[in-house]
Amino acid sequence: MNIVIGLGNPGTTYAQQRHNIGWMVLDALAAREAITFTEKKLFSASIAQFGELLLAKPETFMNNSGMAAKAIMKQYMDAPVAVVYDDIDIPLGEIKCSFGRGAGGHNGVQSLIDHLGHKEFFRIRIGVRPIHEELLPRIAPPDGFEKFLLSNFAPFEIELRDQSIEKAIQIIESLPHTSIEEIMNLYN
Repeated sequence: MNIVIGLGNPGTTYAQQRHNIGWMVLDALAAREAITFTEKKLFSASIAQFGELLLAKPETFMNNSGMAAKAIMKQYMDAPVAVVYDDIDIPLGEIKCSFGRGAGGHNGVQSLIDHLGHKEFFRIRIGVRPIHEELLPRIAPPDGFEKFLLSNFAPFEIELRDQSIEKAIQIIESLPHTSIEEIMNLYN
């Protein structure tokens, strides 16, 4: 079993925000495969099984995602973990994969590292940095990227967002039968 954790914030207010791209990926995969997420209070997450993949959306807020990850890993101790999340340093439409790195300033990933007690998990980092000139000032101080991450994608960004979601789904589907090194060589 491979565990795939999509990071996001619970509630309809956050559903379409850049910071919720991890949930968007898992929701798109579930919709395409006609699978349903079920809330599991034991894990503080919504869970769906898809073949050899256990998909998990922590029902905690982003900065506490590690609490759900830790509860899931108590049940699936030796399972490899992949985490899907937004990355403000990667341009919209691009994806980077990595393994065993630090949090890179992402509070949700830091929560996973803190609660799991290690950083040895696979990351699918989905770019949300604006590529359109008119949006670039929105990530500058004083509000910085935090306010930007908690905003919805602009209509002209949807096509690139959806391309990233599709690429992330392809990566997730390859996890049970492709090595992390091969995935990183293919998608980085």
